[in-house]
Amino acid sequence: MCSDIVDDMSKATFTIAYDGPALKNHAMDVRALAPALLGFGTLFEAANSTLNGESAKTKVQVTALESGSFQISFEVVQTFYSHIVAILSGPTISAAANLQSLLGFGGVIGGIIYLIKKFRGKSPDKVTPLKDGMVRLQYGDETVDIPIECLKLLQSLPVRDALQKIIEEPLKMDGIEVFEVRSGGKTIESINRSESVYFARPSVPDEILVDDHRRAAFSIMALAFKDDNKWRLFDGTNTISASIEDHDFLRRVNLNEVSFSKGDVLVCDIHIIQKQTDNGLKTEYTVEKVIDHKPAARQIPFDFE
Repeated sequence: MCSDIVDDMSKATFTIAYDGPALKNHAMDVRALAPALLGFGTLFEAANSTLNGESAKTKVQVTALESGSFQISFEVVQTFYSHIVAILSGPTISAAANLQSLLGFGGVIGGIIYLIKKFRGKSPDKVTPLKDGMVRLQYGDETVDIPIECLKLLQSLPVRDALQKIIEEPLKMDGIEVFEVRSGGKTIESINRSESVYFARPSVPDEILVDDHRRAAFSIMALAFKDDNKWRLFDGTNTISASIEDHDFLRRVNLNEVSFSKGDVLVCDIHIIQKQTDNGLKTEYTVEKVIDHKPAARQIPFDFE
C-alpha cells in the first residue's frame, strides 16, 4: 500500500437479544449462539462488500454479554483509506455516521429487516428506479420507496444467508421465541417465531449458462436398468452420469438384443446443460441418440489387399 494513504477507522454499536423460556437463566445453547454470532460477522462483511466493494473493511466484535433475556452488544469497526473517507463525506466523524446509517440496524440493514417482516419474505412484484438514488418497490397494491443501497442488500444472497442464521435458525430451537434489536434500552425491532420464517433464505431460479449439443464417444462404467437411473460413462478424461433418452436403444437393451463387455464404446449425440444453482455449478448430461456401439477390440487389425 502507498505510504501516503493512512487508514481511518469508524465504529458503530448495536445490541440484539434473544428471548424465550429457554433463556430465563440468561444462558443460550452454543448450538444456536455460535452460528448466529458468525452470521453477524457475515452480515456486515457482505453488506459492506455489496455497498463499498474493496474500499473499506469491516469486522464485528462482541463487546458485552448483558443480563436481561440473552442480550449481546456488538461493535462494528470499519477501516477506510483516507482518500475514501474524503469521498464519502469528508472527516472521519462523518464516515462513522455513514457506517451507522449504511450498515447499522437503524439504517439499511434495519430497513431490509423491516421490509422482509412487513411483506412476509416475498419479493417485490415490480421495481421502479426513481431520482436521487431511490427506487420504488411494489408489493401487490402497496408501494414503498427505499434507497438503492437497501435494494442491493435485499437482493444479496450472502446477506440473506446471514439473516437466516441470525433470525430464522435460532428461533426454530425450543424455548427461543423472540429476536430483538435494542438501542438506548428500547426495542427498535422485534421478530417472533411465526415471523422468523420470513427470513429463510429465498430460493433462486437456476440460470442456464451452457446449452450444448455435441457428438462424443464414451466407454461404459456402469449400467442402470431402472427408470430414471443414470448410466456412468467415461469420455477418456472424466466420468459422467447421463440420462439415456434414446428409447429405441433402451428397448433393444431390455430385449437383450444388445450386450456389453468391458471396454465397449458408445458413440452418442449428447445434450449438455450447465446451470448456476443455489449450491453452485451443476452439469446435466443426456444421451439423445446412440449412434454406434463399438465392441472392445478383440483382434489385431491387419490390412488386406
